[in-house]
Amino acid sequence: METRALRELRACVERVNATGDVRQTLSDEMHAHLTEAWREFDDEPGDAAMVLGGFFFYRWRAADERTDLLCAVVALGPCLLYGDMALPPDLGELVADHVVCEAELLRREARDSGDATLAARAGRAWARIVEATPRDDPRFLDRRIALARAAGKVRALQGDTAQSDQRIIEARRALVPPDHPDRLNTVLRLHLAFGERYEATGDVGDHEAALECAEELAAAHPDDQMMFLLGEKLHQRFLRTLDPSDLHRAVGLLRRSAAPSGPEQPERLLVLARALKGWWPILQERDVLDLAIQTAEDAESIVDARHEHYPEILWTLAEGYAQRHLLTRAEGDLDRALAAATQAQLRVRRQARFNLLLCDLYLEAYRHGGKSQDLFRALAVAENAARGVSRDHPAKPDALYRLGQALRERYERTGSVGDLDRAVLDGRAAIELLAPDDSRRSKYLTGLGNTYSTRFRLRGEGDALPAAIDLYRRAAATPPDSCAPVVELGRTLRWRYESTGDMADLDEAIALAESRLERVSVHDLPSLLLDLGVARRLRSAATGDPAELARAGAAVAEALALPDVAPRTQMRLRLEQAETAPNPADRLAAFEAVIDLLPRVGLRSPYEDDRQFMLSVHAGLGARAAEAAVAVGRPEHALALLELSRGILTDPPGNLRVPAADLCRRAARGPIVTLSTTENGGLALMVTPAGVTTLPLPDLTLTEAVTRQKALREAAAAHAHRDIADVLAWLWRAACRPVLDALAATGWDGARLWWCPAGVLTLLPLHAAGDGHDSVMARTVSSYLPTARAMPHAPASSTAPRGRALVVAMTNTPGEARLRAAASEASTLTRLLGATVLENDRATRRSVLAALPDARIVHFACHAHADVREPARSRLLLQDGALTPLDLLPLRLGGDLAYLSACSTGDVLYVGADEPRHITAAFHQIGFAHVVGTLWPVDDNAAADITDDFYERIAAHGPGDAARALHDAVLRFRATHPDQPALWAAHLHVGA
Repeated sequence: METRALRELRACVERVNATGDVRQTLSDEMHAHLTEAWREFDDEPGDAAMVLGGFFFYRWRAADERTDLLCAVVALGPCLLYGDMALPPDLGELVADHVVCEAELLRREARDSGDATLAARAGRAWARIVEATPRDDPRFLDRRIALARAAGKVRALQGDTAQSDQRIIEARRALVPPDHPDRLNTVLRLHLAFGERYEATGDVGDHEAALECAEELAAAHPDDQMMFLLGEKLHQRFLRTLDPSDLHRAVGLLRRSAAPSGPEQPERLLVLARALKGWWPILQERDVLDLAIQTAEDAESIVDARHEHYPEILWTLAEGYAQRHLLTRAEGDLDRALAAATQAQLRVRRQARFNLLLCDLYLEAYRHGGKSQDLFRALAVAENAARGVSRDHPAKPDALYRLGQALRERYERTGSVGDLDRAVLDGRAAIELLAPDDSRRSKYLTGLGNTYSTRFRLRGEGDALPAAIDLYRRAAATPPDSCAPVVELGRTLRWRYESTGDMADLDEAIALAESRLERVSVHDLPSLLLDLGVARRLRSAATGDPAELARAGAAVAEALALPDVAPRTQMRLRLEQAETAPNPADRLAAFEAVIDLLPRVGLRSPYEDDRQFMLSVHAGLGARAAEAAVAVGRPEHALALLELSRGILTDPPGNLRVPAADLCRRAARGPIVTLSTTENGGLALMVTPAGVTTLPLPDLTLTEAVTRQKALREAAAAHAHRDIADVLAWLWRAACRPVLDALAATGWDGARLWWCPAGVLTLLPLHAAGDGHDSVMARTVSSYLPTARAMPHAPASSTAPRGRALVVAMTNTPGEARLRAAASEASTLTRLLGATVLENDRATRRSVLAALPDARIVHFACHAHADVREPARSRLLLQDGALTPLDLLPLRLGGDLAYLSACSTGDVLYVGADEPRHITAAFHQIGFAHVVGTLWPVDDNAAADITDDFYERIAAHGPGDAARALHDAVLRFRATHPDQPALWAAHLHVGA
């Protein structure tokens, strides 16, 4: 479907055609349309390409900007290669120069695959290139030869080899005796004739005959040209037979031929680099790979971006960098590989080989650095590659395999169920396209096994586990013998043991890991040793054998002693070291090492949601570390470790280490109570001026807390008041009453209390806990802190200047239910505080973000949505879009109060992170001293009643009294609706 932007560009091109006035392409309006159309361009040969190419061409004529000319050539390239549209006469030669490399790659692809459709396409492309090339161009003859080869392939696939047969007959007839002065010329003619027919038919006999001719030519006249002819032919035979002696000779000849400078040198260096790249796996000598890369770099240094071999040189260079990265993890090689591959792909956008390499590199970059943008780019390239080739194309299985793996990775990142289902379908389709003896079968079976393994691990699908095990067993039994399926099989058998308790699975998992210790790569060895350590620990737990536990610890220690272990792998190893520690002190030391590593894995990405995701992988770490510190009698250290494990995403590194004594001084206005939970139970650290006191909470186990939070979420959605009351009563018994009783025993006056929960406990209404007879609200005024160090040394001022209040009121939100109370809340703030109101159409993202810096008090009366997988993308809904925590985080404001009278501003789905990010927390983080939000959607009228009561007190006492104002407003509402906690238990106050 043609977009409005493309229609406007087409009309402009037609006006230029009619009037000759190219300046109209330079208007701001046309620039906006061009930007939109170019962003949506899919590189397909068709009407859009022709319109864009013509428009860019006219812009170039109007402004003489080379970038416009380049864009015109890029847009029209697919039309020459893959379409039959006529190009602008002035651009034909430039477009031909731009696509010549891709046309040659297309011809070779047709030659190697025998695909008639590809051959016909290559023939048409070369015909158009030759047609666009001036006859006096020095490249015209070479392009004519390429056209002849392409046409010969088409004829050969149709069963017609008459022309190439006749050339061989004529060359044989012309062959003169060895002592004849014209012998070399006639042998060269015969060499070319056999080479031409080999290009067309792929007949091995023709290649051998051409090679025999090349041997004679090189022996009789060993100049650089003849050395190159023979070296190239030997390299071609190596690719067919894998005979290393051919490759050894080829490398020697090619090195000699590539030394002299001249127009042929770039191609010769390119062929040499390819040969060296194939030689180093045979010799297993790093120097050979380095030489291959250096040779490709030399080739790149002597050509410009218009050279016909430039994309292939870059592609060879990218492959070399990638191989060295996998071999050595050398700093910068992955980035260099991505840069070269991306640059190459700009010239040959539809070449499957180039796209597949680029996909692999983006996936490797994602696995290496965890940046979501690399994953999304890998997926986009894989989808383009899979869509751009037919089912019969030789690259189709590779494209489907990579697409399936990228979809699996995205599912693990975002939780989109459709991705995992598609990953299975694409993985199966890739395997079905392979021949039974295809060397890729083991790799593809392993990849599909990984997808089924993910279905079991992350979706709990019981039937996926045996399917994964079967796929790994088939992959392990399929040549070539590879470590990957064996390692994955062992890991999956261990998971099945954890589900079934079948010792045979655990024993086999250990045996498989041990069988690969000597064969796995040095970079995969730490993970394999970790698997072995976990399996041995499990066997020790099952058998009671302490020697097995010692062996588990030894495996982990061996892995930690290896050089260059990635930080995330180090973290997993340290966590396992804590499980195998022989005493509490060693267990604590392991957790200390993990927490020291947290900033290294959490802050590498420049994207906040990436950092949030990476830290969520290590959820619960602070709770377990604090538990370990308490076990050795160090409560202050427990508090320090809990603090170090949180706030990493928001606080500068220098702010993370705050002495416990300083935190105790900050608790002068009331105790700070950190709450954490593990499978062993809960732990309260009560911070007061007198010190840090610990309180075990045995009924507050992690499993129970997660179960109760899920029940609360479901009950709140259904307004099931009794079920919510049950959760509040459990929370009172398991956590809040023991804490309040312990504090009361110390002489606490009960005036104020700050809760500082971690993990899933951040999503429970501690402030509202109670059993109908006693409650937190009856004993104290509660607030929340994201970390204990967020408590300031002195409270903020309790007064705010009038006229600095802002209200965002969305009575009518596109696509959402009407909020009748929003107008009433706006009226209340206008009456009490003289607020500025942005309502409905005026409440746009731009206007709200512009007004925030000048507001001391902000009030949002609007819909909000919690993002269950990416909490940092939870959002307030405005007139023209959404406001997310990511929009707010760059701001640094000094506001006094933010009141978020919206649905679920503090609600996220617990997915393991210790620091769930939501809009309530974001407003506190950007500088608002006091923030009021809700944990779940609240009835419109109830929210309005609590809001009105709250602001009456704020108007009288200032925003510094926000905690007391909210407490009293909710308490009064609860008095009239005691059996309806869904209406009043969600409101919470964040701040000091």
